[in-house]
Amino acid sequence: MPSNKNISNSRRSFLGNGIKLAALSSLLLPLQKAFGKSSSFIINNGKKVGELIRKFELYNGLILNTKTNIVHLPTDKIFADYSKISVRHKRIINLKTWEGEVKSSIHFNKEKSGIILELLALQKLTAGINDQTLTAAINTLSVAFTPTYKNKDGMILNMFRFRLHYLLLQSIALNNTIPAEKKWLKFQAATGNIKYDIMDADSLPKRMHWIRTKTGFDKQVAYVLQNKMTYMNRLKDRAAVYKL
Repeated sequence: MPSNKNISNSRRSFLGNGIKLAALSSLLLPLQKAFGKSSSFIINNGKKVGELIRKFELYNGLILNTKTNIVHLPTDKIFADYSKISVRHKRIINLKTWEGEVKSSIHFNKEKSGIILELLALQKLTAGINDQTLTAAINTLSVAFTPTYKNKDGMILNMFRFRLHYLLLQSIALNNTIPAEKKWLKFQAATGNIKYDIMDADSLPKRMHWIRTKTGFDKQVAYVLQNKMTYMNRLKDRAAVYKL
């Protein structure tokens, strides 16, 4: 027969474990509510729990890795996970003044530069859709097509990131400071003067054939302007959704 001392110890151990389990449940419950009512994925897959927890650790802002001179934007608006940077090599960059710091040897994560610059362009539009903010968005998007963001073969990494092209199209079309006859030239300059017209048409999705010629581009501009309020409201809503 076990002694009273052993029974007491077992009881304390049971209660202690119960308290720990209750505390763990209180931490996991918000995750369960956010990602579904089923608790099986929490109980049976600790790896997924770790991934979800890391997601909530993402920082919604620009971070410079001072060891590599690479700027990251580990935002939970887009990314489910992002490699952590050592605290001693981490420096926060102001979202409103990044242009003065991200230059020369400092650049954005090249593989994610298209997404990062799209988000930064949308930040310019959070104050409203007007000529000034549209110009700021154009200037930001054009960074994605600069020589800094070429691969080892010399090809611009973002040349087929068509979300950037559509956002540029809308920003240029709605911008009253750019005369109609110069909108195509502005678009070409913003996209690094890439010669889409000499590419095989099959290398582009049919919906993107408009970037090949001025005629195709002008038709898209005309459509945007015919539906001006719709596109302005879409940009406003999109900027609000991705506000950092």
